[in-house]
Amino acid sequence: MDEIIKRFREGNQRAFEELFWGFFSAGRQFVKSFQVDDSSADDILQEVFIHIWNKRQSIESENHFKAYFYKALRNNTIKYITRNKHILNLESAENKESDDVLLKITEIEFKREISRAISLLPEKRREIILLSMSGMSEQMIADTLNISINTVKNQKTKAYAFLRQELKDISSFVLLFGL
Repeated sequence: MDEIIKRFREGNQRAFEELFWGFFSAGRQFVKSFQVDDSSADDILQEVFIHIWNKRQSIESENHFKAYFYKALRNNTIKYITRNKHILNLESAENKESDDVLLKITEIEFKREISRAISLLPEKRREIILLSMSGMSEQMIADTLNISINTVKNQKTKAYAFLRQELKDISSFVLLFGL
């Protein structure tokens, strides 16, 4: 990811697009947590990304980008609410505990990392894990995919081993915050 940040700082349009699409969904979810409608959330996101593009030389790392991104989203969302006298009580938005905001960001980032790790699995293994996560039993998965139950068990074991390895850096963080 820091390679993308390096290219982004140099003004690489492709790196900007990768960051935009990599953070768009999580950013939109974050803005919408303030009870902002989809269209306005998209406008706020675009405004933040334009601002970040203009300040790209000051972005030093992926962590710096994330911190800058979410702080700018929060500030721009509160400005939007103030300007538009949105239904949400501004006072409660401004007085939110910083821990609550951090927890929201952490949850969004954690879900994004899990989705990213799952997307790296081979297609069949990914399909088995997604079916399992949707609540299907191993037998139901085997029947649905027309494979043996042992294949399902074997592929799940391999998938979980891969996911544990891929997510090892955030696993201690998750235990610390009890997510």
